[in-house]
Amino acid sequence: MAYAVRRPVENIYLVRERDRRRTRELVGLALAAVPPAVVLFLAIWANVETVRLGYQLANLARMRETLVERKHRLEMDRAQAAALARVEPIARGVLGLVPPTLDQVILVKDAALGSPFVSPPVPKGDAKAPAHAPEKVVP
Repeated sequence: MAYAVRRPVENIYLVRERDRRRTRELVGLALAAVPPAVVLFLAIWANVETVRLGYQLANLARMRETLVERKHRLEMDRAQAAALARVEPIARGVLGLVPPTLDQVILVKDAALGSPFVSPPVPKGDAKAPAHAPEKVVP
């Protein structure tokens, strides 16, 4: 039977030399890999950005559709609130308003239209005519 005897290796006298040729090859290989890696990185980034913008566009389209529906509802609510059939009973009943008489109406010239609107002539002897009724055109 043989026993293995372990002997210490005496390589303290060995000195490692750098292989300059292999170092240059390694640096050249690393530098040659940089441009393709940059191109690959830019392609991946462009793809990710395209997907992100697609999601953002879809989100904005949904938001726009929601806002258009809300605008339509608000326009309908405004039309219902301003409807004469709704406003007149409130004005007559709750507020106690009555239609104006002819002597209370004063027509004014609208400069944008260019046609003069003159208040209807009020007879001088009419008892219903107010004392301050104008007979001239108001610019």
